[in-house]
Amino acid sequence: MPQRRVLFLDAVCLSAYRVGGGRVDAEGRFAPDEAGLAAFAGYLRQHAGSLFFMLADVAEEGFQLEDIPHSSGKDRQAILERKLTQYFYGTPLALAQSQGRLKTGRRDERLLLMALTRPAFFEPWLAALRAAQSCLAGLWSLPQVLGALLPADVPAQLLLITQSSGGLRQTHFQNGKLRFSRLSPLATATADEAAKAAALEAIKMHQYLVGQRLLERGKPLATRLLVHPAQAAAMRERCRDDAELRYECVDLLQAARQAGLHSPLEDTRAAEALFCHLLAKKPPVEQFAPPAERQYYRLWQTRYALKGASAVILAASLLLAGNLGLEIYQRQQEIARLNEESQRDRAGYNAVMEALPKVPISTDDLRALVERYEAVAKRAEGPAPLLIQLSRSLDAYPQIELEQIEWRIVEEVQPVPAAPPLPPELARGPYAQAIVTARLPLALVGDHRRQLVLVAEFVKHLNGAPSSHAIVLAPPVDTQSGKTLKSGDVKGTPEAPKFSFRLLHKL
Repeated sequence: MPQRRVLFLDAVCLSAYRVGGGRVDAEGRFAPDEAGLAAFAGYLRQHAGSLFFMLADVAEEGFQLEDIPHSSGKDRQAILERKLTQYFYGTPLALAQSQGRLKTGRRDERLLLMALTRPAFFEPWLAALRAAQSCLAGLWSLPQVLGALLPADVPAQLLLITQSSGGLRQTHFQNGKLRFSRLSPLATATADEAAKAAALEAIKMHQYLVGQRLLERGKPLATRLLVHPAQAAAMRERCRDDAELRYECVDLLQAARQAGLHSPLEDTRAAEALFCHLLAKKPPVEQFAPPAERQYYRLWQTRYALKGASAVILAASLLLAGNLGLEIYQRQQEIARLNEESQRDRAGYNAVMEALPKVPISTDDLRALVERYEAVAKRAEGPAPLLIQLSRSLDAYPQIELEQIEWRIVEEVQPVPAAPPLPPELARGPYAQAIVTARLPLALVGDHRRQLVLVAEFVKHLNGAPSSHAIVLAPPVDTQSGKTLKSGDVKGTPEAPKFSFRLLHKL
């Protein structure tokens, strides 16, 4: 992260502070003249990589409370620009701070419009920052950071009085939200003068709030005085409680410790170091600098985001690479283990093979011999299973008589036209095959339907045996189109109908 530096600008000069690690260290004071601006330009070149936060403590500032209809997006932005131009015409250093929505009516949004009304006072310093291409994070007014000094149980109306090198500032808060602020210069800035000015300005502020009907008449105004312990006695002497004001002196050193500031503060005017610390620690969202003044800061944000994304991608890549490396290592260990087991199994196999009786034949020849033996063994059953199934089917249909059986062992089966293919379990041989010719009862001569039904039931019974398949080669009746169906023999002598079929049995 780059170093953070706060540029504290008042009516007299610009003071530069380096902020970080709970410390605020002064690095230079620059007058608003030619020599001071030249020295400031050299300071910017010397710290080109820093982030700069400008904090203004000037009297030329304006505050205006305004209610607008609740809106969002471009419509809200247009309303804000119109209101800022209406109240603070001629200065680009203006902003609108939302203070929430009203509880009654149409629940409009309440805005606090603020502006630094003398932009020419800031232009030389902003021009030096632009020329040096410095990263200006923003421009803030001192009242914006004073809210961090409010107590947890903040009163409804509170006046906070602080002192810096620019003078005595009175800041009014309503329900914990900034309402307005004003700066009163001090001639000598001694403890007694500051105490007198604080008492006088508190009385004036009370009268103003009563006149604006922001405070009920007769109701005291809570006033907090941020003072160094060395000036606390003088402040208490001048600022005493009465019917209109209730004073409370807040220890500057204790407030600094609570805020996390460890740098020593010599007197009340040194409170600007605390203000710089509060700004760098948590900058307010709204700021006065136009977008053109912050272009190099935007570039830095983009570059920082890209670097952050690159770091995240690199970390993810390293994590993924480590995970892959661990997985590869585990796989290598597993491969080594499997290789060892394979070597042990191979050694055991070799030992078993060595223990077997020596056979005067090579392994390949022995394997081929075993395969031939298995093929012969498959054919050893011969036609017996096939004939057994055929005899069972003939027992079931005694009216069918066999005339001829031609059997053989085949490796492949010749396809029969228009016949369905073999079942998948019978797709490969060898097979015991029988071509059978049979005849039907003479009583079925002329009854073609019963002939076909009887042959179909007979073939179905043959197919009921496992590893068997039967198909009709020649039916008893030729049913092809174009053929004439005859009821008897032309010679007048009837003959028994015949048919043939093929029966397969997988060996």
